[in-house]
Amino acid sequence: MRTRSLAIVVLLVAIPLSVFAAKRADWPHERSDISPDPSIVWGELENGFGYALKPHRAKQGIISMRLLVEVGSLDEKEDERGVAHFIEHMAFEGTRNFAPGELIAFFQRLGMSYGTDVNAFTYHDKTVYHLELPQKDLSLIRQGLRLFRDYSDGILFSEERVDTEREVISRERQARESPSALVSQESFRFYFDGTRLADRHPIGLQSVVKNVSREQLIEFYQKWYRPDLMTLVVVGDFDVESMQAEIETAFSSMEKPRGKPAKRKLGKLTRSKPFRMGSVDVAGVERFTLELSRPWDDRQRRDNWERRRSDALRSFATSIFNERCRSLIDGMSDNFATYSRIYDLAYCQLTISSGGEYWWEAFIWMDQLLRQATQHGFTPQELERLRENWLKSNRMAAARYETAEPRFLIDDLVDSIASDRVYAGKRDFFEQMQTFIEELKLEEVNAAFREVWESKRLAYFAAGDFKQPFDTDLLKARIKGDRKFVVMPYVPNFAESFQYSNFGTPGTVVEETELTEIGAKTFRFSNNARLTLMRTENEKDTVRALVRVGGGMLAFTDSNPGTHALAMPALFRSGFGNHDIEDVYQELRDNVSSFVFGVEDHDAFTYRALAPTDGLDEFLKIVAEYLLDPRVDRDAFELAQSKLTQSRELEPDGMNEGYRDLYRLIYPDQPRFHAPSLRDIEQVDPSEISAWLGDSFKRGYLEVALVGDVNEDEVVELVAQTLGALPMREDHKSAFDSARRLRVTPQTGKRLIEYQNGKGDNAASVIVWTIQEELTQRESAALYVLSSVLETRIREKVREEMGATYAPTVSYVTFSAYETLRHVRADIDCLKQDAGKILDAVLEISDELASTAISDDEVRKAVAPMEEGLRQAWKDNGYLLEHVLYGLQEYPEVLENAIRYRDGLLSSMTAEEVQAVAKRFLKRDQALAVAIVPAMTANLAERPVWSREFRSGASEDK
Repeated sequence: MRTRSLAIVVLLVAIPLSVFAAKRADWPHERSDISPDPSIVWGELENGFGYALKPHRAKQGIISMRLLVEVGSLDEKEDERGVAHFIEHMAFEGTRNFAPGELIAFFQRLGMSYGTDVNAFTYHDKTVYHLELPQKDLSLIRQGLRLFRDYSDGILFSEERVDTEREVISRERQARESPSALVSQESFRFYFDGTRLADRHPIGLQSVVKNVSREQLIEFYQKWYRPDLMTLVVVGDFDVESMQAEIETAFSSMEKPRGKPAKRKLGKLTRSKPFRMGSVDVAGVERFTLELSRPWDDRQRRDNWERRRSDALRSFATSIFNERCRSLIDGMSDNFATYSRIYDLAYCQLTISSGGEYWWEAFIWMDQLLRQATQHGFTPQELERLRENWLKSNRMAAARYETAEPRFLIDDLVDSIASDRVYAGKRDFFEQMQTFIEELKLEEVNAAFREVWESKRLAYFAAGDFKQPFDTDLLKARIKGDRKFVVMPYVPNFAESFQYSNFGTPGTVVEETELTEIGAKTFRFSNNARLTLMRTENEKDTVRALVRVGGGMLAFTDSNPGTHALAMPALFRSGFGNHDIEDVYQELRDNVSSFVFGVEDHDAFTYRALAPTDGLDEFLKIVAEYLLDPRVDRDAFELAQSKLTQSRELEPDGMNEGYRDLYRLIYPDQPRFHAPSLRDIEQVDPSEISAWLGDSFKRGYLEVALVGDVNEDEVVELVAQTLGALPMREDHKSAFDSARRLRVTPQTGKRLIEYQNGKGDNAASVIVWTIQEELTQRESAALYVLSSVLETRIREKVREEMGATYAPTVSYVTFSAYETLRHVRADIDCLKQDAGKILDAVLEISDELASTAISDDEVRKAVAPMEEGLRQAWKDNGYLLEHVLYGLQEYPEVLENAIRYRDGLLSSMTAEEVQAVAKRFLKRDQALAVAIVPAMTANLAERPVWSREFRSGASEDK
């Protein structure tokens, strides 16, 4: 074994190059002026197997591991398209040390769950196997390395399992191929024409998956799974020297490969005339996707700071354009325009969705905006505003890095190795970024934007139901005609300062309680506003917040579900004081990382935020404004109504409508749970919204929970000045006894839901058992375990044996709002023709669980990952906010229940207890079994024909 460091690299310079003939490629930092992260140990075994080890002890005992194999769909021959992904599937279907069907169960017993802790993905350029080790345990590390070694040269490829996985991969393809996803694939193929990227989607061709032989799989596996194309990456709490020794033991016996691996050929982008247009027709999809884009070959031989600065400058310029577009269109996506690199090709793309007969006018609008920006540039005000935001984001990212979980760091390290990019020391990286942002000049930003978005080089792509053949010449003439008109410079309309109301005299704390069990405190202010505060260092300089107001859905009495769907959007769009919605959007973007408002919790109106610590005051002030003077302006209501209607009308896939119909079956005559129809939306009376929200927002019970890296005194003062200064609130929450005792009439038996605008045979089988009894905490815990047991049995039967699904899930659904309403629910993605037999299979499994013994081993396999997940969850602020502090002063029992689960409630579950709840609640005749299937097939051309205006000699063979 040889450990690589910069010092050794220097010493080896004088050694003849012939010595390295069979040596793997250099690490990226060995050919760059960028210094790598100094905490990483880079190593290579004699057979060429590499490793990168990064100790990161922010989360004690957690270790993330990845096996990177540098082979992907780009390396496949024409008759191998999909083989790399197929092999990834086979890695879970039997290896040297893990017999077929035993791998998942083995790791479940060790506290790891399939899909979360054990997983894999295939990309164009790599295959990556994932392991998340929940404990710093030598035996667990060795088991993980043994599994990775099996992936490297010990996959069995049994004939039976190969045939089963053919079906599973077909289901995976179908599950992922929504109209939106397929449109994205086809636009990608259009823009990257001339390269292998265009025709090498990782999931491959159905014909290859259906017909590839076991021998062909093995041949590809032996050709590409070689140690000099493999790198083990480990990030987390481990001892480096011990890990190096274990890697040596596990992988040094792999045979040293002969010769060099085949060289990957990306191909050359096809150059086109100044105007190139592509389109794809999707029958039944009324939303049009419109894109302007271009990739270009800007590759360099090595990663360096100069190229990174150039890319950052291009990205910054594009971000200013995004901000401008958002100010012009309410609710514009953050990703309206993007700049990035795709396999080292520079790439920009501008996307918008449009409906209506004159959808193509959106192309003209986009072209005008680009001309305005390229001709007149951006303004100093736009530059300074974005500079401030980027500086703040950079500081926050630097702070979060220190306390991030290993899983949030490791994938970037893996990608850097695969893409030949230096994984820089984060101190250097963030300092370089700060200097770059601070020194940006307007002239260079404008120049970068013109370079990236040069109109003569952009290509155009459209997708939707065109009704008649797409007329490229007409669009071309329309754009050329519009370009004869002058565009005027953009004048930003930024508010000089953001003014808040005078909320009143700051409240005082009249009651304070210490929750020693979890290290938190509760406070009640003089106006009865309540605060639960928990300080942690899980996320540096970050705070998570949840404000709960009034009764939410418990107070909802309208029969029209459109009222609750429009209420919070209409309220939010109404703004407050002298500020309209765009001012509020901008203030949130400047200070809060994420902001979500709604009534989905059912028992309160809610405001949630993730923010840097110094952004908490802005969040609290904005929430206080909406509580101080809740109003629904007519214009704001009509805009919210219009946008919801348009969103519903332009849905690209009717599967959502199928699920909306499902909820009407599960909750008959309960509009609280229903999504509105278009007619419902049209008939909403805004006065009903005002009546529902008014008293709750002005006087209703108010509780805020905060968890994060905060100072207690400062937080208490902030809450006192905002929520604590509001007019008097209710001192306790209304009982809502009638609403809380809600009972539904359970629907049972088999049902069929057909939805319009389907794609192919994409369908789902959903089975719901509704439980409406008062349960003890142990009975409820047993239902969590039962759901996991049921999921395992469904996966074994429907996925592993039948090959009829890709990712079945089972969940135990509970509600804090409703005392006795619960569900066990299974969701299985499938093809239309399989939906019925999957329902039969799941109902048969449920009868077996209800009538025959559940083994102790099944319970242990179900419980171990759940217990390990809980152990880790108590180090996660998101979990603490939503499951420990959630409504804690309203529901004091929440804390007691959370502590019982933390302290091993699930581990105490017996097979007899799980069997008992299965017998009570999981019988066939208690189930609603629904097949959600397309009523028709939406036609999407498998290989659309678009106009190609190539310059002669521009393309080359791929």
